[in-house]
Amino acid sequence: MPRFMTTKWFRYGFLIFFMIMFLNMIFTTYLVFSGASSLKEGIKLLWTFRIPMKVHFAKNMFPAWVYQFAFGFYSVMLTSTILGIVTMLLYKPRSWCVYCPMGTMTHGISILKEKTHKKA
Repeated sequence: MPRFMTTKWFRYGFLIFFMIMFLNMIFTTYLVFSGASSLKEGIKLLWTFRIPMKVHFAKNMFPAWVYQFAFGFYSVMLTSTILGIVTMLLYKPRSWCVYCPMGTMTHGISILKEKTHKKA
């Protein structure tokens, strides 16, 4: 893998990007829940690229905000899956683990935990 992808700046920057993407998903879901916005049917990759797929679902089965959350969550998961597959094919099978947002958060928590134990 390129060395820049293993730096803490890239890892934490990528974590911040994914957290903003997740918060945007929650905010959009809230807007639909509160009635301030209508349901935006669609899947986006990296916030930008609209995935050309027609989604068929029973609109009356659940409230619109549930579907909005599902579209947003699927977009986040699709983004991470595609990035994982691309880096796997370009570099090595577990290269996604180097900059995975969950792994970065776990690493950060471990560092904080270690610092608090050393003070005690």
